[in-house]
Amino acid sequence: MTDAPIRVGLIGLGRSGWHLHAAGLAELDQYSIVAAADPDPERRAEAEARFGCAGYAEPGELLADGRVELVVVATPSHTHVPLGVAALDAGKHVVVEKPLAQSTAEVDTLIAAANRAGRVATCFQNNRFEPSFLAVREIIASGRLGELILIRRSVHRYTRRSDWQTVRRYGGGELPNTASHFLDQLLLLVDDGPLELFADLRHTISAGDAEDHVKLVMKPKTGPLLDLESSSAIATPQSGWLIAGSTGGLTATDESLHLTWYDPDTAEEVELHEGTPPGRSYLSGDTIGWQQETRRFDPGVAERTALYYQHLARTLRGGADLHVTLQSVRRQIEVIERARRQTGLL
Repeated sequence: MTDAPIRVGLIGLGRSGWHLHAAGLAELDQYSIVAAADPDPERRAEAEARFGCAGYAEPGELLADGRVELVVVATPSHTHVPLGVAALDAGKHVVVEKPLAQSTAEVDTLIAAANRAGRVATCFQNNRFEPSFLAVREIIASGRLGELILIRRSVHRYTRRSDWQTVRRYGGGELPNTASHFLDQLLLLVDDGPLELFADLRHTISAGDAEDHVKLVMKPKTGPLLDLESSSAIATPQSGWLIAGSTGGLTATDESLHLTWYDPDTAEEVELHEGTPPGRSYLSGDTIGWQQETRRFDPGVAERTALYYQHLARTLRGGADLHVTLQSVRRQIEVIERARRQTGLL
């Protein structure tokens, strides 16, 4: 066990590599960026100037750098597993950006490589630390919502994208590159049993040939129905969360949550009346003492990244359990693969 900073090599200095990983790691004393690889010489020069690190044009050069302990793979999606395996084979620990892989077979390849190397491999699912999600988990665990009926997660905006993530051969698409964050959250709220799946993936307003509109409905054998909408083609967005339970419900956005619930022990029992109702009205018999709570959140991404890497440091330096295991992400990739197969977008 040592307090020395974890020496990081970044592969890929694009949006995620620069704004999330590099920026986040630079704020943490537990890490030191010692190398960066990117084919763009201007990006390499920027990293060298900011972090005092070595710059490499090719990933293989970075993997040969003996100072690097932890490799962060922040490259286009279709390269994640090949580069992750190469990093593990070079004796490095590895963080792979989401999506972890293009298939469950690729996940298994990565797991095998990590086991073979005796190194830590994990996926950058930083939205497991999203404030609204943490609040949702806490409220569900408290039992205030009773038996859960429906959990809906909606990520709506109207954006006509034209970058590489709209192209299927690069691993593009709304489902693996955006919806995977929220699919990961939903799957953590139900047990590990089998799921019935309905998928609607559509290419609508963006460039390229990958889906930009995702609708998934998942039904476990027991527990709530899971409903996920992640779309670039919705100009009238709805709340990010809607949860219905037998004794309450909630709605939430990135910035706030509103909870309504009651204690069933304080409510009168509803009695059935099969005869003609008086006054030609519906009978409910409700005398419910509703309670309400509102919470506010700071939706910033920086804190989620910091929490993710702080947990990882405790694993690498202190032997703590890994927070995001490859096995926990495998189920997410399985659902993505099934949805693609169901809709012909494999």
